Parts: sequence; C-alpha cells; structure tokens
Amino acid sequence: MPERFRPGKKAHELPRDTLVDLYRRTVAAHGSLRRTWHTAVADAHGPEIAEQAAAGGWPRAAAGADDRVLFYDDLRFIVAATELQPAMLTIARRDQATLPEELSMGRSWFGVLSRGRAAGGSERATARKTRDASPAWVGSPGRVKGRLRGVGLQLGFAGLLAAWHKSQGNKPLPFEVEAFERKMEHDLSPKQLALLWNHAALAYMLGTDRWYTQVQKRCGDHEAQRLEKEVWLDRGAAEHDLQIGIDATGVQGGTIEALLRGFQFAPGEVGILDVEFELDGPTRGVLTHHKCPALDRFEHFDDTRLKHCCDICIAGMPLSGELLNPKIRCKPLKLPPRHDSNDIACQWEYTLSESD
Repeated sequence: MPERFRPGKKAHELPRDTLVDLYRRTVAAHGSLRRTWHTAVADAHGPEIAEQAAAGGWPRAAAGADDRVLFYDDLRFIVAATELQPAMLTIARRDQATLPEELSMGRSWFGVLSRGRAAGGSERATARKTRDASPAWVGSPGRVKGRLRGVGLQLGFAGLLAAWHKSQGNKPLPFEVEAFERKMEHDLSPKQLALLWNHAALAYMLGTDRWYTQVQKRCGDHEAQRLEKEVWLDRGAAEHDLQIGIDATGVQGGTIEALLRGFQFAPGEVGILDVEFELDGPTRGVLTHHKCPALDRFEHFDDTRLKHCCDICIAGMPLSGELLNPKIRCKPLKLPPRHDSNDIACQWEYTLSESD
C-alpha cells in the first residue's frame, strides 16, 4: 500500500536510492536546460550569438567543457554563495550536514571572502525570519527600504558571480567528476544528500538567470523576457521540472495527491521556493509559496521583471497540472504585491474537475 501523502515530508526522509536518483536527474536537467536555452537563442538570433551568450554565462564552455563540468562549476559557486546567504536554501539547512570538501576546493580569493563572511556572523543571524516576525516594511517608507534591498540583492548576486568567474577562469575542476559521483552514490548520508540536492537545485535554476542576463546584454529586456517564456512554456522546461519529481519518487496516477507528490520534490519548485502543501480531500490541493527569490530580488526595485516572472508562473502552473491529468485545473488564490515582507509570495489552488 502506498504511503499517504505527508505535506511536510523532508528531503532527507526519502529513501537513500531516491535521493541519489533525484540528484542525478537534477544534474541532467541542468544540462538539458542549457541546451534548450542555446537552441532557443540560436533559432532566434543565430548560432554565433548563442555561443557568445553561452560563453558569457559559462567561461569554461568556451574551452570545451562538457555539461557535467559546467554543472559542477555552478554547484561550487552555489555552495560558496550559500555560505554568504544561507537563507537561499529552502529544504535543507547548512548545519544539518557537512558537504563533501571537494565542493569548497580551489576557490582562490573568492573562498577567502566566503570564509570571512561566514565567520563574521552565525547562520541564525542571516537565516530567513520566522513567518510570524514583525513586518520588515509597510507602506511608502517600506518601499524605499524594499527598493534598497532589491538593489543590494541584484548587485550583490552579480558581484558574486563576477568574482567567481574572475577567480576560477578556465581552470580545471579541482576534482574528478566520476570519483565525486561515486562518493555521492555510496558514501554520503541522507542528510548530506538532501543538502547536496538543495544546492544542486539552486545550481540548476541558476542557468536560466545566466542565459537571461546574457541575452539581455545582447538583445535587450524584451527579447530576454520573450525567450525565457519560450523556454519555460513553449519548449517544455516547466513541465520537465515537475517530471523530475514525478519520475524520481515514482508518482503514479492523475490525482491531486499525485500532483502534490511530484511538486514536493521538483527542483525548480521546492529547491528554490519555500512551499507549504495542503491536500484538502481527493479533488483539491493548495500550494503556498512563502518565499520566492524573484519576489525578494525584484520587489520595489524592478516591477517589470517581477511581473514577467509572475506571468511565467501564471501560465506555467496550470501546465503542470495538465501534465498529469487534463482535468486538473489551476487558479492563483494570491499573487504579488505583498502587504509586508512576512506576507506569502503567492498561493495556488489545484482542483480535479469532474467534467471533460
């Protein structure tokens, strides 16, 4: 008899083999998303522009690095970034386990920066606030604070990425990928695997930001937004993301429960969003996003980019339900703007329709 759906199930509670499979699928998805973006850019602007954008986002790509090397470069960057901003993690805590030392090797001065920042304050001080904390902003003065925060996040992330590229250049990875993956498969504990997978999910989703930024530089905001929608909606990246959770956890059936099970371990969902699941009987389920990186980054700072991100979700969330069952309907119950910083980001209702 299948296990009943547990809305608060943690990643480290999955069977170990499932965690290994989920990690491997997420690594593969990183490469698949890169190729999808590359094809979309090449089809629109030619292979030369696509190659320039790819090399701008991944300097090692110009030296002929393959998909797995580029993934592990992104993974090592994300590991360093979460030392500075542990609140980026959504389904694991940095103090729940120790990551393999290979992911922190060969950082040059970027590693010194990471260690210095981490030593300057505890993770508790930088972790996200509890949901019942006092609002960080309300009203017009809060918009000023929110705008400054958004500018800081935008510049901070761009600065970190530039520092990483300068530090790493085209140097080879400081470890052998095959040896690392054997270690991952055989030696890591479930809590280590869960923490590794959360970082892998962030690395996977980093790819779309890199492509967006590179297309924006060459072709402008409108074209970057158009291609991002094309990649995630028309070229199937949103559905593929849900399929990762479905395939890794062995989800079967076209029910609301099955859909929530798939979402529960889709890397582009729980890997970057703070999600609460509610299964309200066999025909209704609700997803509440308490935290959204796009909202945190663009709120009060770039309303156009935020609206673009929300538009992708408004179109993509229904596609996820239809992937499992054409009778599953989706509607947003809550969308930005937020009342204050402790308000939910957005909320989605899925229902199983009786009619065709």
